[in-house]
Amino acid sequence: MDSSGTTEGIGGSSGGTSTTTTTTGESSTGAGETGAAETGPPPAVKACAYPAAGGVGLVELMVPKGSSETIEFVVPGLPDPAVVVGATLRYRAYDADHPGQEGEIFVNAGAALEMPAEAAGENAELEFAVDVTGRTIAGSNKVAFGAGSFDGGTFYRVGQVRLELQAELDACPEPPPPPAEARQLGFEDAVYTQRNNWVLRCDFLDGYAFTAKGDQLMLDCGKLYMPDGTTHGTATFLFKDVAPGNYLITIKSRHTTNRNPKGALFVVAGEGRRVKQNDALDFWVDTWGTKQLAGDVEVVLDSSMEIASDSVTWVRLEPI
Repeated sequence: MDSSGTTEGIGGSSGGTSTTTTTTGESSTGAGETGAAETGPPPAVKACAYPAAGGVGLVELMVPKGSSETIEFVVPGLPDPAVVVGATLRYRAYDADHPGQEGEIFVNAGAALEMPAEAAGENAELEFAVDVTGRTIAGSNKVAFGAGSFDGGTFYRVGQVRLELQAELDACPEPPPPPAEARQLGFEDAVYTQRNNWVLRCDFLDGYAFTAKGDQLMLDCGKLYMPDGTTHGTATFLFKDVAPGNYLITIKSRHTTNRNPKGALFVVAGEGRRVKQNDALDFWVDTWGTKQLAGDVEVVLDSSMEIASDSVTWVRLEPI
């Protein structure tokens, strides 16, 4: 039963080095002469970005003045410095608000660079850029952030570190795939078929969608409910550009005793499993299971052949 006293569903109530070409062969000036080596022009200078390995979140440093503790990031895949024309370190920092005292930056254990800061960075996240030309090496580069000279000690968070190079390269490296992260879509994000058989209830706690064929128009926030007596329809949740990985799929819905006794059929990237909803647990998070996912992923609540009510509040993908 709905808290309003109306029964839902049946009963009623979402990647260098420059390229050198050498030509060797017969001389056109006469026998016995050796052709001279010809070096072609270097590749054009390109702007390429190299992100640090790992996640995209900010990492915290909170230490007293004089501490030797650092936060270290590794930036892989850089080309030979002989082809690098310029290099800029870019990153985001939270609470970097003590100019001249905030902290120090070390690139490949070189001489310390002053960590920039702005008064506007107090309790705020800003992006900063530091010229590091001449400090990069081929391959993996280490970027470390350390303590500053502020008497009160050092506190900041830093992340999203990357090196941006101006370099003579044939091509920039392919960007790494995005890290796997949790993704969630709510019932308002779903695309519905036979929308007339769906009640989208937005006025009750988290809200939810359910199929029905009774008198439920007053509960439908879109006022599009016009049942045809079948409770048929689908709700499709499209997760774009999901990073490759193994994911736990969970579903929140409103359980009621008059839900589909067979269980709601959720189809994840083509694989269907049923989730029991016909009990008195009310709003509940169910586990669909785990699955390897990548790219654009569809999760479908398929009620197209059901004769009883199915429900959904949100669908969540959690990397494991």
